Amino acid sequence: MNRIQILPESVKKKIAAGEVVEGPFSVVKELVENSIDAASTEIEVEVYDSGLKKIVVRDNGSGIHRDDVALALMEHATSKIREIGDIERIATLGFRGEALSSIAEISRTTMYTRTPGDDEGARLAYREGSLEMRDYAGPPGTTIIVENLFYNTPARKKFLKSKTVEMRNIRAVFLRMALAHPEIRFALLSEGKPGIRLEKASSIAGRAEQIYGSETMKRLRSARLSDISVSIEGFLSTPGYLKSTRSMQMLYVNKRPVEYRYLGFLLSRAYEGVATQGRHPAAILFIDVDPGLIDVNIHPAKREIKFFDQKYFDSLITALCRKTLGELPQAVADGAFRHEVSARDETDFGHDEVLPFGGGALHEAGAKGGTPDAHRVAADRPADGEDAVTTGSIVNEGSVLYRELRPRAGARALGVVFDTYILCEDAESLCIIDFHAAHERFVYDELMKKESSFESQALVFPKVVELSLEEFGLINDHAAFLAEIGFDMDEFSENAVIIRSVPVLAAGIDIDGFFADLIESFKSDKGKTTGLRELTARRIACHSARRAGDGLSAQEIDLIIQRTFSGAHELRCPHGRPFVYRLGRSDMEKMFKRS
Repeated sequence: MNRIQILPESVKKKIAAGEVVEGPFSVVKELVENSIDAASTEIEVEVYDSGLKKIVVRDNGSGIHRDDVALALMEHATSKIREIGDIERIATLGFRGEALSSIAEISRTTMYTRTPGDDEGARLAYREGSLEMRDYAGPPGTTIIVENLFYNTPARKKFLKSKTVEMRNIRAVFLRMALAHPEIRFALLSEGKPGIRLEKASSIAGRAEQIYGSETMKRLRSARLSDISVSIEGFLSTPGYLKSTRSMQMLYVNKRPVEYRYLGFLLSRAYEGVATQGRHPAAILFIDVDPGLIDVNIHPAKREIKFFDQKYFDSLITALCRKTLGELPQAVADGAFRHEVSARDETDFGHDEVLPFGGGALHEAGAKGGTPDAHRVAADRPADGEDAVTTGSIVNEGSVLYRELRPRAGARALGVVFDTYILCEDAESLCIIDFHAAHERFVYDELMKKESSFESQALVFPKVVELSLEEFGLINDHAAFLAEIGFDMDEFSENAVIIRSVPVLAAGIDIDGFFADLIESFKSDKGKTTGLRELTARRIACHSARRAGDGLSAQEIDLIIQRTFSGAHELRCPHGRPFVYRLGRSDMEKMFKRS
């Protein structure tokens, strides 16, 4: 029979550390918060091996008094509160006294610190519960070195994500804290090499422009509302700037970045008149409130807070959105309501050009249309008395309709209706093809061929793509893969890349739209489940495929029909939407009561 016992101190500390330190990004967050609270004007973060080998955070703040250094790594040791009542009016980012203790418990931690008023500071090394302190005569401020993170908690280390993802998380948390503090100079280095450098800015708007770029900020509108004890301000999307994920929806309360589960819902409701399904507004919101009206002590990692009146704060956020939208001109930019790709410039391919299916090999495969395997799915037929209007069958594989059409006189193109659908007929059926979805599938299948070598096509005029600093880091993380599939690009500035060539299959692609969409997918971790190649192939196919409204020549229509019924492709777009609908002669006869 198991008996109750008190856990050993070392076990208790490691359990507590697991609540505070989720990964290397948590260490960066906690240490930078301490540096901000120390009134630093310069903060530098340096990471090695995505933070697993070493994390260094340096600042020029107030430092720690020499006599207090030994207490700094002790559990529940803090200079920010004295009694329980102080928790009700927290004005600092850190206050629980757990961060340094937790970090030191699962790493090898060294601290160098000196206050401006002391001639001599201290160096403190913590190893497995053992403290070693020496004199230190360096500059004022504090430097903390965290090495071999999770070395004594392998279970926690096992569940970390890839080094690329961990580095992305570090960048994200670094930039999110830097955004709210334009008065501080920030720097992030990786493997000893300069990464992100943010000079002091005169305002949050200036800092936001450093991080997101001037083009993005032009598409956001600033607004402000205030009450007796509360004010809210920030930057919100204009109707033409909508994103495929909620990654650019952020809320700060008293300059503390917080996770608020209702934020996405509130923004979606406010923008429901201008945002289509799957598109989300960007919002960077700052609430300034009396500390006594919020509770910041409800989460070990301090990610969440509790408002004294949630409905009141919800109404403030909604009112700010309505104020922003109400002040904007009512003319919405063309393409703002397109679901597939936001802010895409439509390209006129001309009526005499051939669809960019990837060259002669693809055209030849479509023309030959080799005999498919004998595998057939029976078309759905209506039962007696059933409404015949709904009885046409959606075709799920190429061999079915190919077998239906080939033995007869051949499919005859009738034309394009609603600038979207190709109609074709044979002796026994009418077929409807969504040509954008069909073209997506053809491009996607070619990109996904394992033996494919991606030929590049040089751009007549190289394209400069401006990115936020976080997005620039994401593109650099995947630069080798993008080069492998045919994108020739170089760094143009600290937050821009220059594209010199693109894959031949992506000729005519909207480069800005493609990279914006791809980056959103990287941020949302879709690549973890679909694979990087598949994810990128989907994006290229979506952005390079002919679109509803694009004029098609007779040659292009015939080519789509040939490829569709060749039996070589699944008759669904890469997103899973069917693009062929078959309506049989017997279905139409029942529809008109002829049989």
